[in-house]
Amino acid sequence: MSDYRINITWLYPELLNLHGDKGNIECLRKRLEWRDIEEEVTLINSQDKLDIKSADIIFLGGGGSRETE
Repeated sequence: MSDYRINITWLYPELLNLHGDKGNIECLRKRLEWRDIEEEVTLINSQDKLDIKSADIIFLGGGGSRETE
């Protein structure tokens, strides 16, 4: 059992999970596992109250690209 616990807070996955962001979260989880660090992923969707007090890492996906004039 690890003495460390990391909370990964993923902001707006229902809107911004466009470029393999779930894979980035899984990569973070695996790297923590290799180091025997416990982790928890907290999802905050756009309709949820934004509360990041317990966040150790805040993850925000890239979202869509658009052309500008």
